[in-house]
Amino acid sequence: MRTLPFAVPSFALLLLLAACGRSGGPDSPGGSEPPPPPPPPTGKTFALEEAMVADIHAAFAGEQTLEDGSALSCVKLYQLYTTRIAAIDDYPQAGGLPVNAVLRINPAARAEAEALDALYAKEGIGNRPLHCVPMLLKDNYDTFDHPSTSGSYSMLGHQAGIDAHAVAGLRRAGALILGKANQDEFAFSVMGTSGRGPLTRNPYDTAQDPGGSSSGTGAAIAANFAAIGTGTDTCMSIRYPSSVNGLAGIRPSVGLVSQHGVFPLTHSRDAPGPMARTLHDAVLALGAMAGADARDPKTLEYSNPNFPTRPSDYTQFLDRSKYGLKGRKLGFVRRFGTLDSAGDGEHLALIEAAIAEMQALGAEVYEVEFPDFVSVAASAMHYEWNEYFRQFEAENGYAAPRRCLTALNAGQNQCSVGDGVLDSGGVSPIALPSVASAALSDPDTPPDPAKLQQHIATRDYVQARMDAYPLPGGGTVRLDALLIRPGSSPRTCDFGSSTQNPSVVVPVGLTSDGVPKGIEVLARKWDEPTAIGIAYDYEQATRFRTPPALAANPLAGNLVVDEFNRAKEDLLLALLDQDPYSVPLEEYLRVIREYVTGFIEVPGTTP
Repeated sequence: MRTLPFAVPSFALLLLLAACGRSGGPDSPGGSEPPPPPPPPTGKTFALEEAMVADIHAAFAGEQTLEDGSALSCVKLYQLYTTRIAAIDDYPQAGGLPVNAVLRINPAARAEAEALDALYAKEGIGNRPLHCVPMLLKDNYDTFDHPSTSGSYSMLGHQAGIDAHAVAGLRRAGALILGKANQDEFAFSVMGTSGRGPLTRNPYDTAQDPGGSSSGTGAAIAANFAAIGTGTDTCMSIRYPSSVNGLAGIRPSVGLVSQHGVFPLTHSRDAPGPMARTLHDAVLALGAMAGADARDPKTLEYSNPNFPTRPSDYTQFLDRSKYGLKGRKLGFVRRFGTLDSAGDGEHLALIEAAIAEMQALGAEVYEVEFPDFVSVAASAMHYEWNEYFRQFEAENGYAAPRRCLTALNAGQNQCSVGDGVLDSGGVSPIALPSVASAALSDPDTPPDPAKLQQHIATRDYVQARMDAYPLPGGGTVRLDALLIRPGSSPRTCDFGSSTQNPSVVVPVGLTSDGVPKGIEVLARKWDEPTAIGIAYDYEQATRFRTPPALAANPLAGNLVVDEFNRAKEDLLLALLDQDPYSVPLEEYLRVIREYVTGFIEVPGTTP
């Protein structure tokens, strides 16, 4: 696909009318005394923008106060974030378009905030390291109280009765699930293109894409619409949006975080993980998300000779003196296979400056190549989608609106016409070629065992070369980790995805257009501690995270949740007087074609 010139579509004006709330309230009675001024703030003032988990908890404890001197509560925090989303997300920014990162606010979130406040009054933070930390989840994570549609109109009404394994862990840690972030439809693209959104933009420059497929998460966390978010990475889908949104993103080893309840793309590569504005906060979320789960046998394969017991708290590796850069031996990957993975331009210059900083902090960095690298994806999308629906139905006790990829080629799956994702007619033109191609494959054939074995062979090759990398002058060196340029050009995501190894991305600065760029630290499989320690030391030494400058809609007021959610649907459908769930499919397809083809070249359409 290629990016075309951007222009605000005409119906964006309708969006502004739909998104505007009514600010203000009844006038004060004539002649009444004005209310007394609030007491002066004591201590540090809590600022929502760039707030970390530590700031939120300090404000709950009274160590920080709101501007009027009052204490922060979970309900107030919920209101602050939803007000910010309503005022900024749909409002045109630098580059001419809205960020459009939040797909839907969870209507149950306020009641959950009230329950967390009651729990805090009773026992404080307790054993909940993410107590009332507002989170936005990628739209492919199942939640018992909120739909998950994988960014597709074809999945409207897909409501789980139980949480995905990772989401259940986040809730146990006290997280407040604020809602769902937009995503590239079914995770097929990295441009911010969705069948429901339908277009998420980079908050630093909305003429540019936000990376993907966890596009909404990356843009939302960068724009301070929540404290932490989740993504899924099959090939760059956490690493790329983290890089171009100035975030710390963790793609865990495949199997560290369960894939249960997360809509699949390619399970041999799929890695659910966290994205945050600081690595500390991302690590807190990783600890909550990770864990063994019998429903995903890959999570039972944990094996790390340095940490034979799966760490229960990954924050212990945020120790710069013990796990940082000093004494580390790193390899900057210049080439793997036939790919010049270093690329060129400003991003490379920023990475080279980052390498110099790492050397100043005590690391030795070598330029390395992996000439015999073999990229692999054991993809069996038709089979894995149908398996997801079968497990969904068995666990929830009821069928979702969609029960298979297509009833026209259902195989052993009991799926009638109309039950299939493809058959619904609601797949957008962007995702349609990929979904249709998957529908042609055998629904009863699981991933190819030879390709699964190739994942292991590729990983063994990479790790053996890391164990004894040959030096030009003779001898070898053992590399602790590799440094990689994350992004779509060049396509470096295949390295970590093929090896199934863990990566951490942190910022390295801004390019001349004001958009962030990052660096990827990749370690051996199951060795998240090494990647975390190295990335954290660099992040703390440089502190390149910079928030985007965003404008708020002065007419937004305090938009209530239902109004915001309805406005998001209206953005897609350009219809202000109809229930979006009942709009005829032909009308939906007409609108999305008019909208999306104004920005992205779609196969089979004329821009």
